[in-house]
Amino acid sequence: MKKRMYLTLAFVMMIVMVLGCSEQSSGTAGSTGNAPTTAGKSSGNEADQPKEEEREKLSISMLAPSYAGGGWPDNNHPTIQYLNEKFNVELNIQWIPGPNYDEKLNVMAASGNLPDLYKVLPASDLFIKWQGEGAFVDLQPYLKDYPNLQKAFPQEIWGMRNPKDKIYGVPQGSPNTPFSYVVRKDWLDNLGIEVPEPGGFTVDEFYRIAKAFALEDPNQSGKQDTLGFSFGEFAGEAPLRYAFGLSPGWQEIDGQLVPFQVQAEEMKNYLTFLNRAYREGVLDKDFPLNKGSDIQDKASSGKLGIDHAIPVAMIRHESKLKEANPEAEFIQLPPLIGPTGIQLNDSKEMLDKIVLNTKMDEQKINRILEILDWWVTEEGTDIIKNGPPGVYYTENGDGTFTPAESVKSEGNRIAILNNWFFRSIANDHDVYKWDPEAYKDRIIGFMEEASTYAAPLDPVAGITHLSPTYAKKAKEIEKDYLQDVYSIIIGTKPIDHLDSAIAKYKKNGGDQIIKELNEAYQSLK
Repeated sequence: MKKRMYLTLAFVMMIVMVLGCSEQSSGTAGSTGNAPTTAGKSSGNEADQPKEEEREKLSISMLAPSYAGGGWPDNNHPTIQYLNEKFNVELNIQWIPGPNYDEKLNVMAASGNLPDLYKVLPASDLFIKWQGEGAFVDLQPYLKDYPNLQKAFPQEIWGMRNPKDKIYGVPQGSPNTPFSYVVRKDWLDNLGIEVPEPGGFTVDEFYRIAKAFALEDPNQSGKQDTLGFSFGEFAGEAPLRYAFGLSPGWQEIDGQLVPFQVQAEEMKNYLTFLNRAYREGVLDKDFPLNKGSDIQDKASSGKLGIDHAIPVAMIRHESKLKEANPEAEFIQLPPLIGPTGIQLNDSKEMLDKIVLNTKMDEQKINRILEILDWWVTEEGTDIIKNGPPGVYYTENGDGTFTPAESVKSEGNRIAILNNWFFRSIANDHDVYKWDPEAYKDRIIGFMEEASTYAAPLDPVAGITHLSPTYAKKAKEIEKDYLQDVYSIIIGTKPIDHLDSAIAKYKKNGGDQIIKELNEAYQSLK
């Protein structure tokens, strides 16, 4: 009897020891120190995920640029509190005014106090400079464990400005093709002109409409106070330029990267068209002086009937115009069809980067990637943009949403994390749950239609840093070239002057830039 009791006690003690060793070896996410952890990975199996109360709470510092109105005043915003609770973190977000953002980053770097997660702006050289200094986590080995994030962006976008086989930053998403030509529908009606169909909107038809807008009193004011079309700093006319076989930057032709500046035949055809428009009063005479928001101001004030705009700007112009003219209406146009059948809208390269500080341990890296992996999902995008459920809106029985009173005061500041820091590629970026259905349909429909004509991405947008000559001379030679182009458009120089402009561009650095960028492009394939 005693022997049996001793054997039973020994067996129980052995089980307790085994269970104790098993618990000690498995531990929790917080006990792993710098060792890799799978606590934050998106396995898709909820049973594999530890409960939030079992995970160590992590403090995560963030730096983000802010613009009109500034960032949230503190870290008590409902969206931040939601993220803190969902991912068991303490987010500390510091908002820096956009114009001072790079300066702040440099100061923080000098003091060795860069945040865990921050944005690098596309105009800055810091993304290229600091990746060479080991400042950013290489995300390539991690992405396979975060499928939502990995699939959120095309490989071409992931690779922008990164070395081969390395990914040092997450792109800030954006609608791929947000711009399109828009036209005053009420002006077309006043002049008896049919809305152009996608298959028939040729360069000649564009010119016919623009000329009528400039010369035939489309606003019925009895004055010649309207413009045909305009642009500023030789930008904002991408669909027109594409129709002539050009691009706003570079394109690959027969396996070689070519800037539009050296496409002699296409440029001569395009400049001949623009010179005619200028001479006949169709092209805005002040186009060389247009800066910043000048074009937008001309559209919203009723002077300009054809604009190159995103849908939110189109609707904003229209709303302002309706205050004086209830019949005012802008509608979207398809891109123009060129002589060779080219019909394209410009695409965005998405060069903003969200980077992770390499000084973090694996646990924090994975927690941040878990947040970003959720952020790009439908649920994540909904909450980051519209706020947590029940805070800024209530859901009605019919599936519609009623905004809270706070929406009137906060407006789109509810979504500044989405607007100014990080987001996925989505055509509903500018719509909220409580917006009228007609408004939602108009915005999303615009984006979807524009994207059906998406141009290939500029192939050099992500590799210009690999050309030393580009860094030294591109701005100067492009500015000189632009002056020559403007002189041809306004007629102070003949069309053949383009030959000397191209020769000067190439001699002063263009040829070397073309050589260096083509070599870099081939090396990354």
